[in-house]
Amino acid sequence: MIWLGLFLISLSNFQGMERDNFRIWYEPGMERFAKKIMAQAPKAKKALEKNLGFNFQEPITIVISSSDEDFKMLQAGKVAEWASAVSNPSANTIFLKPLPRVGSEDFSTIFRHELAHIFIYHRLGRSRVPLWFEEGMAVLWSGEFSFTRLEVLAQIGISGKYIPFSELERGFPAQRELAQIAYGQSEDFTSYLIDQLGEDGLIKFLDRLSQGQDFYLTLSQISGKSFAELEQSWFKRVRSRYGLSAVLTGSGSLWFFITLLFLLAYLKKRKRARERKALLESDFYYSEEKDEEQNNDIMEGEDKWH
Repeated sequence: MIWLGLFLISLSNFQGMERDNFRIWYEPGMERFAKKIMAQAPKAKKALEKNLGFNFQEPITIVISSSDEDFKMLQAGKVAEWASAVSNPSANTIFLKPLPRVGSEDFSTIFRHELAHIFIYHRLGRSRVPLWFEEGMAVLWSGEFSFTRLEVLAQIGISGKYIPFSELERGFPAQRELAQIAYGQSEDFTSYLIDQLGEDGLIKFLDRLSQGQDFYLTLSQISGKSFAELEQSWFKRVRSRYGLSAVLTGSGSLWFFITLLFLLAYLKKRKRARERKALLESDFYYSEEKDEEQNNDIMEGEDKWH
């Protein structure tokens, strides 16, 4: 299915550019986003290679759609309605769909997240790992920062409830709110595990997983703790940082943090609303004249074709 989609792209009005083993196909109006991705791709690749401890030499294809219809047409399976990106690691392909609510910086972060999925897939030699761990690593190494995920941790800390990781082994909730909780706790727990393993321990862990060893058994052997002990220790840390006792005994510091958190979230929401309005009115969709003007502004070292 994916190859059929890429074949259809080659026959459509998609344009393209290529640099350093990255090939980007994009629809008219998406050139600004394509250039943003192309500028960051080589650096993102080097960072992932360093974090994962391996070199990746295969070409990577990135497809940027301007419409929801085209984005869905190119997918091999069903995609969550709120998703603006999908990766197909076995085909080294990333599909992106810029949305009016997503600015260029967020769009770059989304790209790095999907790129991380491709690197993780090949680093592990196609061995299966729990989805919560894979998503946690992708979030960490994409450099994402989300106030929503801080809110999730505060919610877990105060309520004492979270989604059991056993329920996130092979899939995440389709509902947006539950998916945000899944991503938030997966990122924080994965970060905690990496801290416990250390840099050398993480590389050893990934090496053994790539050899087909069991995820939980290997994690226990390298960390010296059972998964249940690690999970409980992480949960206690979340409770101590964000729980009710921290609120009551923290001399107001946590209350200040929570107030600041929601204030910043409110300001960010207002900023995005203004950006969304501006994008919809003029700047999000480029005219053919603007595309023609920008054709002369492609970065040095890139090849571009139609």
